[in-house]
Amino acid sequence: MFFRSLALLSTVAALFSSKVAVSAYPTTSGKVWHVTVGNATGGTIFNPNYINASPGDRVEFTFNPKNHSVTQSSFANPCTHLNNGFDAGFHPVANASSWDLPTFSVTVNDTNPVWVYCRQAENTAGSHCGKGMVFGLNPGAEGSNNSFSLFQQAALKIGQQLVASASLASVASTASATHTTTQAAASSSKSWSDHYDSWNHEDDDDDSWSYDDDDSYDNDYKWRRDY
Repeated sequence: MFFRSLALLSTVAALFSSKVAVSAYPTTSGKVWHVTVGNATGGTIFNPNYINASPGDRVEFTFNPKNHSVTQSSFANPCTHLNNGFDAGFHPVANASSWDLPTFSVTVNDTNPVWVYCRQAENTAGSHCGKGMVFGLNPGAEGSNNSFSLFQQAALKIGQQLVASASLASVASTASATHTTTQAAASSSKSWSDHYDSWNHEDDDDDSWSYDDDDSYDNDYKWRRDY
């Protein structure tokens, strides 16, 4: 009886150990690639910015300061979320020395190119993608029409356009404010001018009155002289 109980306990312990090992240490048949998202100072980079992986490999993205995303896009639209594409969401990180930095993993299913960007400050002059924060999984070779360099150049061009648009909007806003101020000043000046003209006319009336008074004085003087 004692030995049967001991054997049963051993079996249960073995099953429990097996279950824990499987859940805590998932196995993979391929290589694990490590990619850092940003850096300790909050830089707008992926490091490395592209890799060539095989089916079955896993890409693990580790988030660094300050607040970035890992979002799938397309070669044609490097800074736009691809429909049905993955998106890790934003992961704010205050301290790069933290031991539990957030991660996001993607399993490589084939050798087709996969394009990734950070969508922080999307569609604004501060766009991280527009600053070149993009990543390529299995991009075409350099010199091909779908190389990583061309992909990143397209992202940087979008960034330049966003900065130019923001600059034009700022100039237009400043011009509008200046025009409004000028109109207000002109209106104030006209009001003062009208007020001055009105006062001047009243002064003219006073001169007329003075003239009449002088004339009366002259006539009175003449009368006294004749007398």
